[in-house]
Amino acid sequence: MYLIMSKNGQIRIPKKIQKQLNLIEGQYLFVYESKNCIMIEKHHEDETLNQCLFTNGKITIPMELRRLCNINVREMFSIEVSCNKIILKKRN
Repeated sequence: MYLIMSKNGQIRIPKKIQKQLNLIEGQYLFVYESKNCIMIEKHHEDETLNQCLFTNGKITIPMELRRLCNINVREMFSIEVSCNKIILKKRN
């Protein structure tokens, strides 16, 4: 499955994944970079990581992560779920 990031850095999380991970509207999710991927998860031991609000089925990827990962407007990503994490990989 592929997703496109909006010009504002937003990604829409598919309903199937929202239900699978029990994501709740208004919940804060941890968003960070690992191995050149964007990771999104509900719980993380490092409380200093970026936390972004999940609203309207979307989450905004912080600008510093977009710069770090060299993500451009309208970038396309593959989306996977593994170990209760959402993994976004840039499509080459």
